[in-house]
Amino acid sequence: MIKIIIYIFMALIGFIAIYSIFNAGNPESLIRIVFPNPNIDIYIAFISSFIIFILGFLVFYLKDQTNFKNLLEINKDKIRYLRKNGKTDNYIADSILQAMGKSSGYTYNIAKKKLMIVLSEFK
Repeated sequence: MIKIIIYIFMALIGFIAIYSIFNAGNPESLIRIVFPNPNIDIYIAFISSFIIFILGFLVFYLKDQTNFKNLLEINKDKIRYLRKNGKTDNYIADSILQAMGKSSGYTYNIAKKKLMIVLSEFK
């Protein structure tokens, strides 16, 4: 539900961004109803584009967290078994990533950090 609301905001603000970019400085722009000064158009375009960037990042982050949570949910019995045998979240994250074919590198480090966050929330 949150994703749908974010997508709707992205579409609305995206329309504002596109409209303000293509009508910057136009004295007959619809933006003149709210902001009579055409010098504001560039700021409107920049701010709306920045908001789109932030919302896009938020959608990516939520999707990423959901995928890791689904991965842990699929492997919950194995994770609980490893924890019961005294294995740390670091060890569990390493074993999950190795099973996925990731053993080193930049993407491995990023995935491990995200997986450790989700593992810390996993009961």
